[in-house]
Amino acid sequence: MTANANALSSTRDLRIDFFRGLALVMIFANHVPGNPLSAFTQRNWGLSDSADVFVLLAGISSALAYGRFFDRGAAGAGVMAVFSRIWALYIMHLMMFLVIAALCVVGAERLNDPTYLETLGIDVFLQAPAGFIVDVLTLRFLPGYLDILPLYIVLLAMVPVLVSLTRRHWLLPLLLSLGLYAGANLGGLNLPNTRTASAWFFNPFAWQLLFVIGFSLGRAIQGHAPVGRIGPGIRRVLAALAAIVTLAGIVLAAPWREIDGLENAFLVNPALLGAFSKTNFHPTRLLDLMAKFWLVLVLVPAASPWLRSAVAAPLVWMGQHSLEVFVLGNVLAVAGGILATAYGFHPWLMVAINAVGIGAMLGLAALLEWRRTAMASLAARPRAMPVAAE
Repeated sequence: MTANANALSSTRDLRIDFFRGLALVMIFANHVPGNPLSAFTQRNWGLSDSADVFVLLAGISSALAYGRFFDRGAAGAGVMAVFSRIWALYIMHLMMFLVIAALCVVGAERLNDPTYLETLGIDVFLQAPAGFIVDVLTLRFLPGYLDILPLYIVLLAMVPVLVSLTRRHWLLPLLLSLGLYAGANLGGLNLPNTRTASAWFFNPFAWQLLFVIGFSLGRAIQGHAPVGRIGPGIRRVLAALAAIVTLAGIVLAAPWREIDGLENAFLVNPALLGAFSKTNFHPTRLLDLMAKFWLVLVLVPAASPWLRSAVAAPLVWMGQHSLEVFVLGNVLAVAGGILATAYGFHPWLMVAINAVGIGAMLGLAALLEWRRTAMASLAARPRAMPVAAE
């Protein structure tokens, strides 16, 4: 990555878009219960999952997208750009809450199955909407599956502060981040969630460590950290260590349990997995994810031709329009889960749910990309000169 720092700071790294798009597909698959496709997602092949990928890449892309404003002396424009994005995330979150709540109500009333109404906690809101509506607006009431965007809102609000700290010393954001992480894991620091009378599932004071690591990597790409070139010998050693960590994660996760007859074939005590807290972002998740991240850097150069191929294009488009695609995927995952719960987890139904859901996500991404390129093409056209009247 450091060898191509200048190039990456001025051009878009399609690896970010591709793997973010892949993470969105995995999030959709994991949010549909009983989905056989989830057996092939990251959570079953290690100690981290697609949410970890999403947050790490969000940190990198935030540095690349907003850091340039501050570097050019346009701090005000940078702050406005950050909070404009936060506003878009907030509106999308509220819209998603409304649509998913409606789907759960329809499932309970029309299909006579209140499972999702109760599982996501929408029933708690409907019991006292007047008492919870303010909590919904202030992100203090978070139903299940609706906790990633609020996490991203909190993390994105840190960007102006992170840029300011980076200018003083590139290590300052990481040191502050470690302090907050310690407070989350040792002091119980978290934000309240009135749905469960407890706290956020994704503890922002813990997950910010992964975001800040990504942000620091992004600023390093832009030349704001004294990172030198890594020699081939060290690269090979790091790649070997990353492979060992990745294989250890696979052994711990034991993905072969999905095969009939091997459900109890553990090589490691399964009780150990419960200690790797997702809420407080256990360090093993970070180790597993960074090992995979390094292997991607080594095995997938930024200039790989296949990233610009027609095969990779759909996932790249999804990554470039991640907010809209994520919201649609989340809504369709809930709709598919309601249908599967009500009518049974038949193979044909699961195939249809996956085909419709992933197809719709790809279709939306393609439509948004077409609109973007069409608008860019129109903006690039020379303006026609008015014809003077005789």
